[in-house]
Amino acid sequence: MTVAKEQITDSGSNYSRSGLSITLKRLGELYEGEDDEDEYGILKPSDFAFKTALNLVVEAHSMMGSSFPKASACTDHQGGVSLTWTSVNPACKVRLFCPFIDDDEQPVRIYHRKNDEHGSKKVISATTLVERLQWFNQA
Repeated sequence: MTVAKEQITDSGSNYSRSGLSITLKRLGELYEGEDDEDEYGILKPSDFAFKTALNLVVEAHSMMGSSFPKASACTDHQGGVSLTWTSVNPACKVRLFCPFIDDDEQPVRIYHRKNDEHGSKKVISATTLVERLQWFNQA
């Protein structure tokens, strides 16, 4: 698994630099990484996972503008991509998961958690991501 500088911050500091530029930088670091594997699996995201995450982020930013928060990025053992938005005050997390292939059995999903509130949803469009990030911003 490859992680691109995951940081947990309070929600007010998510806007210190452009959330889009930070998220794209972290996503790009994953894609430009090595094609090798480590004990956890593939280090570099698949083309499908990378392009799906990139497209959703860019489209969500076009709807949210400067309120788009920064995310950390990592790969899973198969080359899927997870983008995670985390705050500590209040404790809140949103995770977008893009699998390594286009597969109905493992769709693009978004997870959320704040205190006892949690759930997941299949991502049909960037609107789903925007709705959850607006919820994150209000936390």
